[in-house]
Amino acid sequence: MRATANRLVSTALALLWVLSGPILPQEAPTGFSRAEEPRELTFPADHGSHPEFSTEWWYLTGSVTTDDGNLYGFQATWFRNALVAEREPRASSLAVRDVILFHGGLIDVERQAFFSESQASRAASSWAGAETGRLEVWLLDNRLSAGPDTWSARFGAGGWELDLELAPAREPLLHGDPPGLSRKGPERGQASYYYSLPRLEVRGSLRRGPDDEPVEAVGQAWFDHEFFSRQLAESQVGWDWFSVALDDGTDLMLFELRQRDGGRASTSAGTLRLADGTRRHLAASDFEIEVASTWRSPAAHPHDDDYPASWKIVVPSAGLSLEVEPMAKDQEHRDEAPGAMAYWEGLSRFRGRHGDRQVEGLGYVELVGYRGAGPSGL
Repeated sequence: MRATANRLVSTALALLWVLSGPILPQEAPTGFSRAEEPRELTFPADHGSHPEFSTEWWYLTGSVTTDDGNLYGFQATWFRNALVAEREPRASSLAVRDVILFHGGLIDVERQAFFSESQASRAASSWAGAETGRLEVWLLDNRLSAGPDTWSARFGAGGWELDLELAPAREPLLHGDPPGLSRKGPERGQASYYYSLPRLEVRGSLRRGPDDEPVEAVGQAWFDHEFFSRQLAESQVGWDWFSVALDDGTDLMLFELRQRDGGRASTSAGTLRLADGTRRHLAASDFEIEVASTWRSPAAHPHDDDYPASWKIVVPSAGLSLEVEPMAKDQEHRDEAPGAMAYWEGLSRFRGRHGDRQVEGLGYVELVGYRGAGPSGL
């Protein structure tokens, strides 16, 4: 089945990028709903697809430790992008309305080896799709679904195969102000409906390929879900995104939107939730992100920027100060499909202080727009 998927990649990705442009829409597509007003999110129904919006993604990031003590980080993302609001009646069952993309990444920390893959297909037949009213999104063998108590995720990353069960340990965390409506640009509708499940207990297996024996693993994951029809402003070129579940029970998500002139957008924001469930929206003025070092992709072109490679994060009013270090420098998704752009998504260690306590945690950082705006999400 993966061989079939690989044959679909170039054609489907080219179709997506030519017809719809990068998944960073700045102009509102015609005929779709927009994230303009507060919306009551109801679970589990809102884990499912929202086809009235043009763009949607389901993000799963996390880390697991295998029985032999090795640490791995993983990312699995399913994207739905609508090419048209309403599909014209046609005889063919393959008429395209939505395109589904999948990105998988895995970092073998001990060996400092990063593996990734990208797939894409029209949402047709049994190839790919996303259900409404419940969480069920798939692209061939890559599937994410939710049952009453546990979720399951099966996906590949550069030859690796992961088969995971996930158990949510906390209630969904709504981002934005008002909660659930995450504003990215200054104009009405430049926003998304956005929430996370920061603590999913993970149990499952990894294997290097179909001929290898699976290795049991346990760990923790973070789930993000966004849907929208317009997000970034014309002046914005990309973002830096951070998420971590700290060992004192604190959940933290931050995103810093970068302006084309090199500055930070005033709509950069975040969310802080304490162990007791207290939630606080963080405006751009509530936190500072300082870049401590940089890294240049070996595949970079002369006009590309270096990636940040370590950071210091401070939320003064919360007494929170963290140093962030990637578990490997090179965790860049480099997609060779026509029109696709590279981005960096990597397992990172967060360490510091929260009030009078030392805290730490493994989380993820995403960097988009340093080598062109690419298909990724916040």
